[in-house]
Amino acid sequence: MALRELVQGWERYREAVADELGVGTSEVITLGYLDHEGPRTPSEIGQRLNLTSGSVTALLDRLEAAAYVTRSQNPDDRRSLLATATPAGRHAIQWFYEQLDGIVGEAMQGSPQLTRADVIQFATATGQALAEQARTSREEQG
Repeated sequence: MALRELVQGWERYREAVADELGVGTSEVITLGYLDHEGPRTPSEIGQRLNLTSGSVTALLDRLEAAAYVTRSQNPDDRRSLLATATPAGRHAIQWFYEQLDGIVGEAMQGSPQLTRADVIQFATATGQALAEQARTSREEQG
């Protein structure tokens, strides 16, 4: 139940930030992905977010309209584009992460026996286990 609270709180927080930035939650996820991984093709974004090509196009249109992303020719493949976070997009996602760090820091003050390394290890291991279970479920269905 505690993990459920964490996930629900995360979703509500991401929705609030998305509203403040004037975009949707998928756009916030995409900005984080582009900030962390660098420029990506629409196909890579679609695979990462499990979206169709049409959905990715619409998502990138919205991010471009908000001035958070630009699209340019892919130097490695003339038939492809690259989506890149703009300075405004990078600033927006960094703000998101700074706010999140503050929230986590405050929450950790209530559990002084937990170290930052403990929380990182737990979150990473849980995220990897969940992703592995999702892959296994998809393989069993397919």
